[in-house]
Amino acid sequence: MSEQSTTRQTTAVTPPADVRRIDTEPDARDLAHRVLTPGRRRWPIVVLTIPDGQQEPFGDPHEVKDAVGDLAEVVLMPTSDVSWAFSREMPQGTQVYGGAGRVYPLDHRWVADPARSRLRFAYSPQDRRRITDQLIHDALEAALAAGLLESQTNPRLQQRSGTIQGVIGSRALVRLDDSSVATVWEELTIPGVALERLLVRGQSVTGVYDPVSRRLDLREALLFTDSLTASAAIAQAYQIGDVVLADVAGASDDAVSLRLLPNVVVNVGKEAVTSNTSDTLRGLFTPGEIVACRVAAKDPLRLRLDDVGDEDAPAPAPSLLPGGPPWLRLPEPQPQPRATPAPRQTSQALSPSPVLDPPPRRPSPLDMVPRSRIPMAKPGASLQTDSAPGGLDGPQVIRLGNELAAARATREALARDLAGLRGRAAELEDELAHANRVIEQLQTRYRGADLARQRAVKQLRSAQSRNEQAPGMDGPAFLDPQDQFRFEVYCEWARRMPAAEKASKPLAEYLLGPGFIESVERLEGVNRAKIVAVVVEVLTDQVQHLAGRGVHQLRAGGAGGPYVRRADGATCWRVALQQDAPAARRLHYWRIHDGYEFSRVAVHDDYRP
Repeated sequence: MSEQSTTRQTTAVTPPADVRRIDTEPDARDLAHRVLTPGRRRWPIVVLTIPDGQQEPFGDPHEVKDAVGDLAEVVLMPTSDVSWAFSREMPQGTQVYGGAGRVYPLDHRWVADPARSRLRFAYSPQDRRRITDQLIHDALEAALAAGLLESQTNPRLQQRSGTIQGVIGSRALVRLDDSSVATVWEELTIPGVALERLLVRGQSVTGVYDPVSRRLDLREALLFTDSLTASAAIAQAYQIGDVVLADVAGASDDAVSLRLLPNVVVNVGKEAVTSNTSDTLRGLFTPGEIVACRVAAKDPLRLRLDDVGDEDAPAPAPSLLPGGPPWLRLPEPQPQPRATPAPRQTSQALSPSPVLDPPPRRPSPLDMVPRSRIPMAKPGASLQTDSAPGGLDGPQVIRLGNELAAARATREALARDLAGLRGRAAELEDELAHANRVIEQLQTRYRGADLARQRAVKQLRSAQSRNEQAPGMDGPAFLDPQDQFRFEVYCEWARRMPAAEKASKPLAEYLLGPGFIESVERLEGVNRAKIVAVVVEVLTDQVQHLAGRGVHQLRAGGAGGPYVRRADGATCWRVALQQDAPAARRLHYWRIHDGYEFSRVAVHDDYRP
């Protein structure tokens, strides 16, 4: 594929078929105006620059063009007066030069937010694969966001089926029914979702096949493609109290946005995450991180993160394609990061030459003279006054020759320094990626430790308040154990509820089921007053909003089993009396048509109603 000279295009309906090369300042300015002016283009533009002093770019513009086809335009531009002319026309933060590349989407929001047009760096030919893949990824994402694929009605496209042979990075290999091979591209599925979260080896898929590019487009098979169907799926799959997985869409100081599905985002306030007022959620969560949370309400959907214990097994996340894997999985535990000494740096990388930023040199007439025709001064040689090429006399030629030699030496030193700095920049990028992974691990560990602290504080306060006897009571108030328990529940409610809230938070009607009192008296390891307190929380509906209670429907046999229901339609629920303790205690109760029936107290692994 050859690079073609640039031509101004205003009426073309498809991008140029080849890589376009920008070689003049007017063409560079015209490119900037086309990029910036709405309506002057119908596709994203990929701009890849050639580093100063190089003949070829570090990335591969032809591979980019082969991959994006007629979905984007690919432009190659040298770092010179041409790239400076382009950069002068572009808003601050949106320029590209020095061997880097950038994709300019059709949507002009990147003008105000340059992060939407990511600058991709390359420091040496060793970065060829990386920057090429990044530009292909960005260009296809921009084409998908612009709706360019939806508008294509190519008669060569076919409906085909096949089996996933494997997922490698952002590509999946498919063996079609006729034994031919196709690929699925991550960029042409769901933006921001890794392909390994949609596809798994052995999965059967059906999509639109392009025999020219050999791409299989699976978007027509995607599930939950709009917020309405996605919200309905969440409402059907999850119940109040379920522990579920979500990924972090973003975080501010006081809220974190969690995605249960790509089209279902729930904002969770700080009060449902941590009781530490000095925490900022921006510092506790990393976009893209997968976390466990609990469904606190369904209409509207509310989530909590402050009452999920290590023993809570999350419900499987939905699949985004038929037969696919859960789209969210908790990461495997990583070993605790260990501090390692920073790598020793060479003096070349750490100590730039004092002439790293020399003043610009004006071109001299000598630059137009071939080097082989320029005499150089030698020690002890006499100055010649004969006429030299270009009408210069001998002393002028020698002086200019010396200047040229010095300039070349400076340029060679700068090239060495630049090579060292590029290598160090690559090392720093690797170190930054490692540091980000460590930060994410530390954030997860901190959240777990903070949750344990909150539970410990609440347990201590509860134990202290429960140990205080009611005034004037030296023993049981009733001989009947059920009457005594009801009396304790009433006293706890009277003590706990402020006078102004008693009318709005009355005790609901309830029954004490057969064997309930016996289980309270028999179970060791939990204070009776704690059981009474949690019963009050259930009867006043506070349990849904308290950290550490983890209220959820009981499943037969634990996580993954069917929900437990009685013949009369009552549903069995479970609430935590303890967290982070061996054989942590639980309270089981039935939701009946006109109130509650308390069944028993048990240890965590006892799933009998």
